[in-house]
Amino acid sequence: MSALPEEKQLQTLLQGVDIPPCPAILVELDAEMRKDEPDQREIARLISHDVALSGRLMLVANSPAFSTGRELGSVTQALAILGNRQVFNLVISQLLKAALAGAPDIPMDRFWDSSALTAKLAAELARRLRCIRPDIAYTFGLFHDCGIPLIMKRFEKAREVLAAANAAEFVSFTDIEEELLGTNHAVVGYFLARRWRLPDYVAESILYHHDYAMLEDGSRLSAEARILIALCVLAEHVIRLQANGEGEYEWSKASALACGVFGLSLGNVDDLIEDMLDWLV
Repeated sequence: MSALPEEKQLQTLLQGVDIPPCPAILVELDAEMRKDEPDQREIARLISHDVALSGRLMLVANSPAFSTGRELGSVTQALAILGNRQVFNLVISQLLKAALAGAPDIPMDRFWDSSALTAKLAAELARRLRCIRPDIAYTFGLFHDCGIPLIMKRFEKAREVLAAANAAEFVSFTDIEEELLGTNHAVVGYFLARRWRLPDYVAESILYHHDYAMLEDGSRLSAEARILIALCVLAEHVIRLQANGEGEYEWSKASALACGVFGLSLGNVDDLIEDMLDWLV
């Protein structure tokens, strides 16, 4: 059973936030990727047809984060070395970044760096725990906070509200947003995910990624959605630990239930966290 409320009920929370349309190239690439045997030549053709996108893709593919030890000179080479899913994830990240670009006076570099790192960690955690496909975990890690740039474009006081929500030790992050803005980034992100034709359980995960009660076994949320939320909150916890961050309350709110989703004790997860911190070095 789906945990999603009525669509019209959710739409009342948008408060005039503009949701960008799904890029045509993403629709075409998604259709090709869904085939039993995707054609790399067709994927390369679609990406190469967009000069700006292919240029940004190659820049990222040759960055230290994705370095293969050799210079990649074309989209075809990137597909051959990195694989269809990795390249598709890079395409999504570039399209998302372009679609959600804010005004020049709203710096978003830190947000995108954090989203990319969360996606990378979520994928690695999924690989180690063998709980869901790593590429799906990557996509969710990238999209889970995608409502934040849209809220920042819509509301002048959004940055202060988000800071207050992050500092709330006992109150839900999204409850603070709704109290002060009349909406929250999870609802906005849900509508973006729906419009960009992401899988239903990914959109569902985005909508509930701060509602940790949904991680309980037997909740109305799908098993895939619960896994994605648990992976993401764990990935963000690891990132904050690496940065010696203080005042982090999301993991304390979610940890017991997240461990239950993984079928691990808190001690086992602490060991995993240490491994992931070493992996990030």
